[in-house]
Amino acid sequence: MPSVFYPTCVLLVGGLLAACDGGGASSPDPAATGGAATTGGTATGGAATGGVPVGALVNANFEARTAGPYSQALVVSDFAGAPTGNNGLSEGRATIVAEAGNQFLRVSYPAGKFGSADGGVHFKVPLASSHDELYLSYRVRFAVGYSFVKGGKLPGLVGGSAPTGCVALKDGFSARAMWRVGGAAVQYMYWPDKKNTCGDDFDYLDAGANVTFVPGTWHRLVHHVVMNAAGQLNGVIEAWFDGKPVLSRRDLGYRVAGQTFGIDALYFSTFFGGNDPSWAPATAQTVDFDDFVVSPTPL
Repeated sequence: MPSVFYPTCVLLVGGLLAACDGGGASSPDPAATGGAATTGGTATGGAATGGVPVGALVNANFEARTAGPYSQALVVSDFAGAPTGNNGLSEGRATIVAEAGNQFLRVSYPAGKFGSADGGVHFKVPLASSHDELYLSYRVRFAVGYSFVKGGKLPGLVGGSAPTGCVALKDGFSARAMWRVGGAAVQYMYWPDKKNTCGDDFDYLDAGANVTFVPGTWHRLVHHVVMNAAGQLNGVIEAWFDGKPVLSRRDLGYRVAGQTFGIDALYFSTFFGGNDPSWAPATAQTVDFDDFVVSPTPL
């Protein structure tokens, strides 16, 4: 199993990760400002064990599994929580695959299918408690020759009512990733002030250029969510793609005045869609997933 990624050129500032990219002032050496460096097998906020921070809420690497069908019962063990139902597991659309000494989860998307009911895999794993700040990391690989069509969903953190499906609920949020046309990578956000009927796209950008998934290549995504003070626009969503900072928004209102919910679930949500057949792939597709970590401290 490859080692867990640690974002490079970052500094813990007031509990938030400040990226050293062209979008802001360069950060000084962490040790010079009282912070801890995120190198040498440790993560800021606590020592790591096998590349995973102490206190991680989820550590799913599938190494204890044998090749074959993946079930809801295995989710309970691997993701440290009982999922609230599923689409795709009982239908056989998830399998454990062994390759070059590594084991990972492969999700299949049938030809001509779109949406969470008929394609991919969809389950929500409640966390043991609600949190105001969490990091999510996982690896993803699209099959060689993958047909991205119009786009599809990837896992993310959620809270409260965890809105999806083009609803306008204001008592929760969802912060999944998504692939778009040609493999463009975005953060796909539902929150009370979203601008679109469905979710809002926050593009992943590297030096001003859109970041894209490359079929046949393992990519690592890291999400960082910090809840806002209720009624204020100071919530955070940050993302790293293969070690590079690609998104930083600190102006979100996940909670309106009087609300107290936090980040309370991991949404394993992956399917083509969209809400009509134009989103469906013409031929069957597969995507591989591995090394899920959810942690209250940086990865």
